[in-house]
Amino acid sequence: MQLKKWLCGALAGLSLLGTAALSSAKERVSQEIPPNLELAAQSEYQWTGVAVSPYGRLFVCFPAWGNHPSYHVGELLKGTVYPYYELEDHASFVCVENVYADATNTLWVLDTGKRPGEPVSPVGARLFMVNLSTNEIVRTYTLPSDVMLPDSVMSDVRVDNARSVAYLTDSGHGGIVVLDLAADTAWRALTDIPEVCANLKSIYFPNGLFSNLANCNGLELSADKKLLYFSSFGSDILYTVPTAALLDESLSVEARQKLIKAINVKNVPTDGMVLRGNALYMGALSNEGVWEFMLDESNVAEAGSILNFGKDIRWADSFARAADNSVYFTTSAINYPKEQQPPYELYHITWPERKPTGQPQS
Repeated sequence: MQLKKWLCGALAGLSLLGTAALSSAKERVSQEIPPNLELAAQSEYQWTGVAVSPYGRLFVCFPAWGNHPSYHVGELLKGTVYPYYELEDHASFVCVENVYADATNTLWVLDTGKRPGEPVSPVGARLFMVNLSTNEIVRTYTLPSDVMLPDSVMSDVRVDNARSVAYLTDSGHGGIVVLDLAADTAWRALTDIPEVCANLKSIYFPNGLFSNLANCNGLELSADKKLLYFSSFGSDILYTVPTAALLDESLSVEARQKLIKAINVKNVPTDGMVLRGNALYMGALSNEGVWEFMLDESNVAEAGSILNFGKDIRWADSFARAADNSVYFTTSAINYPKEQQPPYELYHITWPERKPTGQPQS
């Protein structure tokens, strides 16, 4: 992939040796009620982000990397993607890499403001707040130059409405950015430290070696919004940091760094992630599967397993949880040659309902 290829230059010496298909990742041996995987849609264009509104509206985005349509954000209706023209006609998008829908029926659209091989657009990186009830852009947040660095690529976003704050990952320079939605101010809460950078030199896939590894990328909030989970798809470590530390502007990066915990040192290189109940779901990139990380395991440092659905998941990119607790994710086939990438898939994971104790299983 051209866009997600930057490493933390100043910290390159900290990189470890590449991983060989993650031998520590263990295949799921048993599962009481296995989830179901179905193909929800396909596209000839490369998509990344996916979002599901509380009322079931399903959105995807197409970054301007090379294989993209004339629009940037689309809505899926009965398996077909239609341009979200209400936004396209007013936003003047540059390169939309992620979309996220929250419980207030708001769609957040993250425009990196940067196309591959080009400097940041004069309009800058922006986060759009969209009211899905009216299909109108309510507000546009532009990241300041001291936050959006020359090599920055804002890749993922999560929003805490109670605290009126958004968290964004910078997969280019490496970092986590906090955006105060009420005050319209932003700061680099974590930056220029190893935890937000790739720690691998390469990843081995069944179809070959992949070396264009990005820095801090996937992130997710805990249910109570007190913790932020994050990782890099050039890393095999899953971290948490208290959101209170990120929000405290009086703290230095070094002070916040001391509060970061590595909760899984045998994780998988992954792109996006989503929380469902007591588990995080993310792409097991080199294994071409989906990784399930149980947060309540007694030994979380080595917890996690691959959900093998019997098919190759060609780079599970972004994940979104629906109101019914099912999960959608896109595949972007980033590690495949361009001619082998399409079609790109949108998958839907569902879990059968548990029967009350004492009733026979059908």
